[in-house]
Amino acid sequence: MKDFDSSIEHWIYNFLSIPSATFNKLPPCPYAKKAWLDNTVKTHWLNDEFDIELLINAEIENYTYHWPKNIEVVILGFDYNRITAADLSEIINSTKPMLDERGYIALEDHPLDPEEVQGVNLNQGDYGLVLLQEKSKLEIARDWLETKDYYKNWSSEYKQEVQNRE
Repeated sequence: MKDFDSSIEHWIYNFLSIPSATFNKLPPCPYAKKAWLDNTVKTHWLNDEFDIELLINAEIENYTYHWPKNIEVVILGFDYNRITAADLSEIINSTKPMLDERGYIALEDHPLDPEEVQGVNLNQGDYGLVLLQEKSKLEIARDWLETKDYYKNWSSEYKQEVQNRE
């Protein structure tokens, strides 16, 4: 879906890639723009043909079993009005054993469940998202960010919540 891809690109260029004092002068996601430019981000729009809960589960299983060649991140997108933030979190939690076994992580983003650091809203905002990536690569990136004091303005509770998603 072209609108979805354009919205993700806009979020990457105009928010995730802009340095911020909140993140010790690093962008909210220092890796997003390069991944987008290198064509290592795969977007997949989940239309309304099937039940959204079943579809999210099926696509997580599909992508982590048949990971696309040369892709760093898969972004599943959907109309967030089709599922509550709590139900989305429950789906992600229920897939954790499979994801752990396969070496992947799924991070959810629901506009009605704000994720903020010092008043900076990190949500994409237009769509519900599930971001899939290899767990080992995320851990390497997280370790590097630790060395740059990226997390210095995060509350210990929020940092723990985010890092415990794996």
